[in-house]
Amino acid sequence: MNKRIFWSEEVEGGLKDEKFHGGYYFRAFDLIKFMKLIEKEEGEVVGLEFEGNNVNIIIRANDEI
Repeated sequence: MNKRIFWSEEVEGGLKDEKFHGGYYFRAFDLIKFMKLIEKEEGEVVGLEFEGNNVNIIIRANDEI
């Protein structure tokens, strides 16, 4: 997948804001495979929502619905 950044709605500013930095990585092979499958079958992934141990993958609404 291409590099994508999902930004919390609770944070004002953006990536250029000096208060924030990255550097914590983990391998997400299964998540990437799952997201590719979702995009192939359902549509573009536009967000991730985390709640406890669950991840809600948010996709762009389909105009045909």
